[in-house]
Amino acid sequence: MQIYQPQLAQIKVENLRLRAFIGFIDWEKEKLQDVVLSYSFKYDTALAAETDDVLYAVDYKRITKQIIDLVDNQRFHLVETLAEKVYQWIVSSSPAIQEIEVQVEKPHALRFADNVLVHISSKDRYHSAIIALGSNIDAENNFAKAISELQKIGFVTQRTEFIQTKALKYEDQPDFLNGALLLQTQKSLTDLKFHLKQIEAILGRVRTENKNAARNIDLDVTTYNGFLIDKEISEFPFLEKFVEQLQR
Repeated sequence: MQIYQPQLAQIKVENLRLRAFIGFIDWEKEKLQDVVLSYSFKYDTALAAETDDVLYAVDYKRITKQIIDLVDNQRFHLVETLAEKVYQWIVSSSPAIQEIEVQVEKPHALRFADNVLVHISSKDRYHSAIIALGSNIDAENNFAKAISELQKIGFVTQRTEFIQTKALKYEDQPDFLNGALLLQTQKSLTDLKFHLKQIEAILGRVRTENKNAARNIDLDVTTYNGFLIDKEISEFPFLEKFVEQLQR
């Protein structure tokens, strides 16, 4: 069974020249200051490139317009705050976006220096992911091994109770052990998905045409940075409860 291979491409918007009020100043004497903003991100362009349809592309024009509205003629005490607001806005724009870079320059902010520059990279940040676990072959042992492997790529900060459930879509098999945990990781969504597949393979999962068959371990990204990734969650009521519990 072939595993989908994403085709990542980078989008860059460079040297967006805006003006903002920056610094601890007397608001009655405030003056607009120049800021130069650049940002980039990657996303899986496979479907957009294949169809040549904007519906499958990340709308960087919309993102840029929103950044202009967020920054231009606005007030910030610190250029760090400005950069963080831009970064967080891009993060919240789409779950497809990854490997974000934001750079904000404040020209002539220091004597003898061309500019002061703040750079934020998503590679330096931790991301929150809810990982769903399922097994009905030596389940407790495989859960322990899977959690051990997940701790190598991040920090497990919360977990649900692990519960027994009946098989729902293919009933002629043993009951499942199911649970979920909250993982803080520096991996992008694409890298995280591939790493989960690697863990499944290491623990002996063999994929067949029947994706609902018995398995050593099943690991799925349910949410990532607050975005719902697993669109089939509504088919499994216990998964909805897990997400609600871990997002409190």
